[in-house]
Amino acid sequence: MTATAPVPAPATPRAGLRERISQDVTWILGLRWALVVAATMVAFWNTLGAVVTEMGSQTIITYLPAVLVLVLIAATGVSWRRGEERPIHDRQTDVIAGVVLLFIAMTVKFLNLRYTDAYLVSHVDLLALWIFALGSCALVFGLRPVARYRWVWFLLLMIFPVPYRMEVLVMRGGPVAAGVVMVAFAAAATWVASARTWRRGLVGASIAAVAGTMALFVVRMVFPDVRLWVYQTVPAVAAALAACAVLYVDRRRVSHVAWSPLGREKYRPAVKKVGRPGMLLAAVAIAMAFIPIPTFGDIPNPRIDGLDTRPPMLVPSGWVAGQVRQYEWVSRMYGRNAVMTGQDLYQSQGSLEFDKFARPRKVVVNTIESSRPITFEVYPIFFVYDLVGDRFSDSQEIPLPHGVTGFLQTVVDDTSYLTFNRMTWEWNNGTTTQRVTIVSVDNHEPDAQFPSPQPTVVRNLNTFITVLFRGNSVVTDLEPQFKDKDLLIDCATDLINAQVDAIGTTT
Repeated sequence: MTATAPVPAPATPRAGLRERISQDVTWILGLRWALVVAATMVAFWNTLGAVVTEMGSQTIITYLPAVLVLVLIAATGVSWRRGEERPIHDRQTDVIAGVVLLFIAMTVKFLNLRYTDAYLVSHVDLLALWIFALGSCALVFGLRPVARYRWVWFLLLMIFPVPYRMEVLVMRGGPVAAGVVMVAFAAAATWVASARTWRRGLVGASIAAVAGTMALFVVRMVFPDVRLWVYQTVPAVAAALAACAVLYVDRRRVSHVAWSPLGREKYRPAVKKVGRPGMLLAAVAIAMAFIPIPTFGDIPNPRIDGLDTRPPMLVPSGWVAGQVRQYEWVSRMYGRNAVMTGQDLYQSQGSLEFDKFARPRKVVVNTIESSRPITFEVYPIFFVYDLVGDRFSDSQEIPLPHGVTGFLQTVVDDTSYLTFNRMTWEWNNGTTTQRVTIVSVDNHEPDAQFPSPQPTVVRNLNTFITVLFRGNSVVTDLEPQFKDKDLLIDCATDLINAQVDAIGTTT
């Protein structure tokens, strides 16, 4: 009898790359996050470019990288906690919610064009970016996983800079105030990351707050002149990492669980396929990439070597100097070395051309010196005066001597029934920039009231919301009357010539 040799089993074909990716949770999550990040970057490429430019000028927007790091810490803490999710998923609801959020994001980015004069201070497009990212995750991951990270999304809303600016300015501005707000945010991020229970989250937030305050004190005492981003980033991030590390070690030591948080099985995404929603997300991102943002950095700023930009300005012939006032609070907005003065100037001789009784007219000249000219666009001129509720005309470009371009504008105060004419220009000496504003009022009496410089960022939030819902027409003077146009041109010409003529003398 002949024995029959066993037939070898056929070899199992090796899974292809597509099959391996579809079965590997890490690959699935990585590719979906890559889709969300890529779509966001495409949709907001111009916004991200504007933020990078502003960060390069060392404005207060340098807090954003610290926010992203702290949000990542909070998200990591949430992901390391095993949460129970009901196995109920409605894909239609996910898609509907995601599409609605994408539409809102597109609308908000369009609305951003309403704030051309306050674009850098408001950055409404960053709010649109947050809404877009939220909608993208609803499409790609589903609403239930997004809801599980609800506090992380709430923290990410910090990329909208208006609340942060308000908090810093209310605390009198400066790098320390900017650092204090970020330490408080780090404490909140630590609470989200470590809150297995409310008590544990409170302990983590307390550790982060104490550690961040101590680190901020050290930076202030040892390195007082470091860049603003150091105050905003180093104490906050170091405090959050230290607090999370302490609680992580305590958790592993007490509960005797594995030290590796990634040693457990990962959740598979509730949404199994993102084919059509993914294509919709890509299409919306490409469409939003063509929505422009308000321009900035194009204000004429001629360089005149040797120009003395330190206020007050030299009084030209034909004018008589009056009271000079100094405003130290401008350093909150325009940098620690910024200086502002207001000086009264009077015509040495009146003229019937400017007053029916030939009385000498009075103008007020306000000058600000800063080493960071972009801050003049971050905090436009209407943030320097208490002009909340007033109406402004469009600016007229006025050519002035030595290549200077002035901008003439009317301001209507409906409360006091006064109209102000305002001439503004900027120039620099290669190191510092000076913004000059000349104001006249249609009340020619000696006790006429002029706009008084004072910080109004918080009060302007009301105007900001009004424009959001009612449009620019509520704050626009549609029928401007430039009664003092010639007076302001003459004054500006005399001031410019006096400053330039003094360069050779001082040299």
